[in-house]
Order: sequence, then C-alpha cells, then structure tokens
Amino acid sequence: MPRQSRAANTIEAVLEAAVQIVTADGPRALTTTRVAKRSGFAVGTIYQYFANKDELMGAMVRRHVDHVVYFLEIACRDTHGGHPEAMIDALANAFLAANAVRTREVHAIHAVWAQIGKAALLYEGSARLHQATLDMISSIDEIRAARQETISHALASILIGMLHALFEGGMDEALMAVVREQLSRVPIVETIDGHDRSANYSMPHVANVVT
Repeated sequence: MPRQSRAANTIEAVLEAAVQIVTADGPRALTTTRVAKRSGFAVGTIYQYFANKDELMGAMVRRHVDHVVYFLEIACRDTHGGHPEAMIDALANAFLAANAVRTREVHAIHAVWAQIGKAALLYEGSARLHQATLDMISSIDEIRAARQETISHALASILIGMLHALFEGGMDEALMAVVREQLSRVPIVETIDGHDRSANYSMPHVANVVT
C-alpha cells in the first residue's frame, strides 16, 4: 500500500477511535494513550499526526465538515441547470442526510466543542461550499451575475451556520428541520420572476457564523 494511503488510513482509524471514546466516556476520557489503545497504534504513531489533543479534536471537526460539504457539492452538481426549488430541496436533503449518517460524530464534536469552539475550523468548508453554490446558481441564466454572488453567499452561509449550530447545540430534530425553511427564504425564485426582493431579505442569525 502506498505511504500516502497508509497515512490516510491511519488518520481515519485514529479519528474514529477518538469519536468512539468521546461518545462512550465523554471528552475528559480523550487522551492520546486511550486513542492509541483503541485504534491499535502506538502512542508515537499518534504524535506523528497530531501534536496534542487539541489538534486531534480539530481534525475531528474538519473531517465532519469535509464530509457534509462533499454531500452538498454533489447536490449542487446534480441540480445544475435545474429549477430553484429543486436546488433548495437538494441542498436541504443533502445536509440532513450527511449529518444523519454520522450522528455519533456530531455528538462527539458537540461534546468537545466547548474546548475548541473555533469557527475558523469551518472556513475552508465555507469557501468550498460558496464556490459549489455559485456554480449551481450560475446555471440559472435569468439571474444576473451580481445577484448570483449574493444568493450563493446566502445559501453557503446558512448551511455553514447551521453546521456550527449543530456543533454548539448537538443533534436536534427541530434545528435540522429549520434548515429547509431558512434556505427557502433566500429569494431565488422572486429574482427569476423579475421581482427582486433582496432589499427585504435579512440573513438568519445562524448564517452569520462565517462571512
């Protein structure tokens, strides 16, 4: 197996072990020694990839953000050129599905978020998501370029803001249900119909996490 693949597999195993420890015994139980034992690697191997526990917890967050953004990027590509309502539906469904298949990871991140709580961990995902939504929105010919940027920023900000809210508040069905409603508030259809109501649109509070 190539060295790069081995490294990726090692990191994945270490992060999964960390998630298991936090969900089973709480964040205080997360130590490099316990992670090494659970993952089957030597403590020295853990330190090759993570200098300390904070780096390990940060990597847990980045892995989940990457996972969610990947789902959303696929949704954007799949609805390219489609109807705005289908785009909103696809984004909401992808966000819900991505988090639903990794609820344990969300619980683990929520448990350690108070210790790391860095919105900067969301920045890279925010940039990727903004580009993906911009490419999707740009496929609607009726929307002028300036509005495309505004709409894609609003969509990406809402989704990243909701992810941040999940990390802070934990997995919550009510919060998850809000995603679709918040996305539907972005005035895409109104713009197409020639009634630009963007002046009356204010971004939801949870969407202001990453700008």
